[in-house]
Amino acid sequence: MRCRYCRNHAGLFRSSCPSCIRVVEIFERSVGRAGWTELVDRFAAAGLTKPQVDCVLDAEIGGEPSLRDRMTAEMANVLLRNLGMPGRQSPADVRKIRRGANEASSEGTWISSGDACPSEGAPQEQDHGEDTARTA
Repeated sequence: MRCRYCRNHAGLFRSSCPSCIRVVEIFERSVGRAGWTELVDRFAAAGLTKPQVDCVLDAEIGGEPSLRDRMTAEMANVLLRNLGMPGRQSPADVRKIRRGANEASSEGTWISSGDACPSEGAPQEQDHGEDTARTA
């Protein structure tokens, strides 16, 4: 049987290979309790390589958001709550933002009411050094 994360051989009755299982176990124990740096240290201490970890964190299984999306949503919610705002970022929201940012034709989420963006169409001020002589 093939591993559901890395598509390598997992074994006869296993759905995941041993290295991917270790990544998921470390992730499950650490999510929400460890920052990025500490999580990377835990992966390295377990003897996992960056490609192994990235493969598992980026895998979207069964159409669900990836583990990286889940971790990013959790971190965003903690940050928002610490700033006194409600944290409502879901892993699906993170996936939607990530996919939109990765699309070459993506225009983002800006909704224009017909007005130009403040930086568009505004006259550019030119500094010729005249004002600096007066203020110095």
